[in-house]
Amino acid sequence: MTSPVASARPKTARTFAALAATALVAALSPVVSGAPAVAAPADAACPEGFGATAASNTLALGRIDLRAAGLSNLVLPELRVATTHSGIAGGMLRAAADARYLRSSGDLPAGVLGPRAYQQAPPSNDGPDAVNVAGVDLGALRLGVGGLRAQASWQHAGRCTTADGPRATASATLAGLTVLPGRDGRALLRINAVESATVTDVGAAGGRPAATAAATGGIADFKLLDHGPSTIGVRVVSPPSLRVLAGTTKTVDYTAPVLEITIPGQAPTRVSAAGSHVDVVVPVDAASAAAAADLARTENLPLLGSLPLLDLLTGITGALSGTVAGAAAIVPGVDLNSVLGALPGLPAVGGLLGATPPAESSSSTPARVVVLRVELGSVEKQFSSTGVYAKAASVRVKLISRSTWKSTGGYGHGGSGPADQTALIDLGVCTLEAAAAAPKAPAGPGSTTAPSDSDGGYGSDDDDDDDGYGHGGGTGGTGGGNTSGGGAGLPVTGSNVALMLGGGVLLVVGGRLLQILARRRAA
Repeated sequence: MTSPVASARPKTARTFAALAATALVAALSPVVSGAPAVAAPADAACPEGFGATAASNTLALGRIDLRAAGLSNLVLPELRVATTHSGIAGGMLRAAADARYLRSSGDLPAGVLGPRAYQQAPPSNDGPDAVNVAGVDLGALRLGVGGLRAQASWQHAGRCTTADGPRATASATLAGLTVLPGRDGRALLRINAVESATVTDVGAAGGRPAATAAATGGIADFKLLDHGPSTIGVRVVSPPSLRVLAGTTKTVDYTAPVLEITIPGQAPTRVSAAGSHVDVVVPVDAASAAAAADLARTENLPLLGSLPLLDLLTGITGALSGTVAGAAAIVPGVDLNSVLGALPGLPAVGGLLGATPPAESSSSTPARVVVLRVELGSVEKQFSSTGVYAKAASVRVKLISRSTWKSTGGYGHGGSGPADQTALIDLGVCTLEAAAAAPKAPAGPGSTTAPSDSDGGYGSDDDDDDDGYGHGGGTGGTGGGNTSGGGAGLPVTGSNVALMLGGGVLLVVGGRLLQILARRRAA
């Protein structure tokens, strides 16, 4: 006779197995556990903290002070020529673009500040604000004819995509530019046709929106110490460009210009590496010709001895005067940075330094010899938890006073090295600047933990230029994550770790129950 208990054991085992399986499925199901899978909207407005801004200056004049060279009237304030500035910002959607003929932090005569093209959104704009500029002679500066364009727009305010998101662009062109023109066609610096441009918009990285900012500068060629056979020629083989991106990654892409420099009596020299430079020794006057030759010989530098600096600059003026056609006063406070607001943790872009020349010459010793330096500037980078900033003075032109060097011919005051190297002139040609930021994801609904530091949202959590989005991928995190490392998975809210632990416990308990029942049956 079969025992009723024995016949019931298989049924009991099957019942416990079914209960264990049901409990396991229930624990792992997001529907039953109250942690639903929530897909991020395919198209959503750019969030607060998402933004980008870029600035480009054809010429950034940080300093001209030739008093140490004996030219007491040659002091100019900080100037920016043919400038462009554009930006976008999320949250309360904003976009703005600005292009100007001339900017300065100094106190300039009325009418010197030139016309401006400016546009902001909202509202969206179908076409740019375009301003044509007539050439003008301002004494210390001569500016050719040109044009300014600025446009701020978006196709759909509720979408943060490349096609429909905010976009701002600006450009400035000039037919020519001369700094410190003198008699008989002489000039310290003469630049042919130039262009500066900026673009800020929404890009993509890892399948998610990214803030992008780009700045470029275009110059065909320029001349230094321009006067016939003594002219130093600089040909720009390829122009500079700067682009930053903040999203699932934070990147800086900078292309330094390639220059070909021709010094009288020498073969052209090509310069392409950031930080590299070419120096040329120039005597200040006829009496310093021997000292200039000694410096050139001691430091193995080329010598431009055909025309001393003071003779080259005869007749020039340090005054800025005249009126630019279309000049208009800029209303205080109405500028691009105040419209867009700051990007969290990053420097402001496109601002003036606020530098003013000192009341007295900063050189303790009158210049007897100067060195003209043409240098490729390096890119400076700064990273925050959500964004990136970069700046590059693509080409820097300096006129450096030299009064001390290690001399073998009795010159240079017998010094042990080039201790006195005061910059009398410091010019930036094609100065580029850009910044972008994208916020991290907030915590998901019902979560009691802080936002994830590795996944979710628009931006990364790295504070360097590595791939910051989960460091190459991962499986979620509070506030949503992705399962492919590229942002293609659906964000899931709730505690993924708790689900996995609960499922593991139930598997162990269910397995143990089945093992006990099997032993009892065997007994």
